[in-house]
Amino acid sequence: MRILIVEDEALIAEGIELTLASTGHDVIGIARDFGEAVDLAQRHDPEMAFVDVKLADGSNGLDVARELKELGVACVFATANPPDPLQGKDLCLGYILKPFTHRLLVQTAEYVARVHAGGISAPLGFNYF
Repeated sequence: MRILIVEDEALIAEGIELTLASTGHDVIGIARDFGEAVDLAQRHDPEMAFVDVKLADGSNGLDVARELKELGVACVFATANPPDPLQGKDLCLGYILKPFTHRLLVQTAEYVARVHAGGISAPLGFNYF
């Protein structure tokens, strides 16, 4: 699966990238803010994105998810600050809470792949809106 990571904390972003790449996913890039996220999505056509809610330079993960949805990218918030369900439910499939395990991260990517293929079984620790 082609995955975009939208995370402004470099160590967290690199950990996510290494975990996903080690399990066969193609991480198309790491974006720190809204502009970088949209640019990478337009250039590399990811299938999904892990999006933090609070980003660098005052960017907002809700705005990123809204724009990525318009581009056809499935989003999952990976955050310590999940949005109100009324805000997030139309933007993302759901969220995982920081700190999350490598296992939950991989299971969530696999879940999104199953959703694309018509499956519905979510991993333990994944939260729906």
